[in-house]
Amino acid sequence: MNYEFLKDVIGSPWQIEPRTLNSLYPVFRGLFSGLNIEEGKEPDNHLRYALSAITRDIIPNYFNDDDDDDDDDEDPNELELEVEQPETPPAKIINVLPLRGILTKHDQTCGPRGTRTLASRLLESDEDKNVIGHILVIESGGGQASAVAEMTDAIQKCTKPIVVWIDGMACSAAYYIACYCKKIISGRNLDFVGSIGTMAIYEGRKAKSEANDDGEISVTIYADGSDEKNEEFEKAINEFDFTLVKSRILNPWNQKFQQDVISNRAIVLVEQLKGRTYYAGDVVGSLVDSIGDFNTAVDSVLALANFSNEPPETGDNNQQSINSKTEMRQFAHLNSVLSVEALEANADGVFLNEEQLQSVEERLELNQQLVTERDNAVQQSESATASLGTAQATLATAYDPFNAIDPTVAAAETPEAKAQAVRTLLAARPAIAAVQNIGQKSDEIQDNVDWEAIDKLPHNKAVDANS
Repeated sequence: MNYEFLKDVIGSPWQIEPRTLNSLYPVFRGLFSGLNIEEGKEPDNHLRYALSAITRDIIPNYFNDDDDDDDDDEDPNELELEVEQPETPPAKIINVLPLRGILTKHDQTCGPRGTRTLASRLLESDEDKNVIGHILVIESGGGQASAVAEMTDAIQKCTKPIVVWIDGMACSAAYYIACYCKKIISGRNLDFVGSIGTMAIYEGRKAKSEANDDGEISVTIYADGSDEKNEEFEKAINEFDFTLVKSRILNPWNQKFQQDVISNRAIVLVEQLKGRTYYAGDVVGSLVDSIGDFNTAVDSVLALANFSNEPPETGDNNQQSINSKTEMRQFAHLNSVLSVEALEANADGVFLNEEQLQSVEERLELNQQLVTERDNAVQQSESATASLGTAQATLATAYDPFNAIDPTVAAAETPEAKAQAVRTLLAARPAIAAVQNIGQKSDEIQDNVDWEAIDKLPHNKAVDANS
């Protein structure tokens, strides 16, 4: 039984597209039944190769990744007959590295290499002075979540531009790797991309199983103090409770997956991060940059590498070279206006053609219009603020006579509340009825009039004395 492979498969997080996963189930079943996988050679279409930056032809045996496999078949007597050939000037090349099939961290017994080996090849190629850039040819529905970091770490260490060309499918873990590259180009509109999500497979026997035909049972026993050991597994298998598997294992992996995609491709839509698989043609401008054949990917690498097909003016005209362009600081906004990925310069400076100058002129004119509109808006806002201040001051002045009547009136916050406070004060005085709102009448007879106090008023006493 292939214990190492089973250990990687069962219980560990996977970032894989569902159709790819379904194709693995027969293999899983066979492994559980004791099926052994025969050791195989790495498939030829998994091997990296060198592409001439000038002719775009494959340069045979440049990397020789499969040398170890071929050595066993060579005749020792033939080695003695080999004649050393004179060295020729090295060509500038593009490194083409395929990522095909199920992605695993470690090399697979049946032949395909794991991402640790592929990452090592990528870094080795990047250090080659003849390599001007890389193309990752991806044809994979994903694989182990732990396989991703090997490649993404290597991609971030590379100094040469990397372009992805999708050859049918780049899903889940494979897309995770792709999003770290400069460009993602899909070969066809109906290629599969996305499936941004994380899952796990749990399979095993319950902690206490039912007796089999021989009357045997299986039990799992944990030492005292090991209450949380294998808790996620036990909950899932025994209680069908997947809460812990999600919160402790899957969610952290998936959150980082989503965050890294957003960080590397800010144009990706939020709804595209939920695990759905898309046709490439439907997500151009978000999950992929464009649709194009392999030559489109080659063109992108040459452009990103500032590679010139023209020979230098002096020296050997047969020698391929990188155009003598100097590195310069890049300006994101200016690059956007000019619709270029990078500004190029030589010893004399940066030069723009008439069309590019027109683009700059139009943008400056637009910016001036926006500045004028902004200034007008600011002035209107300031005027409105001043008017509001004047109105508030006028209102405060109008309140002053009323506030002076009594503290209860001054404490009232609204005009209605102040009016009510005045009415309350008037109603509390003898022989005075509460003042009502204009237009309101009360037909009720006021029985609370203090006639004795009225009779004692001086003018009423005078009337009484003269009567």
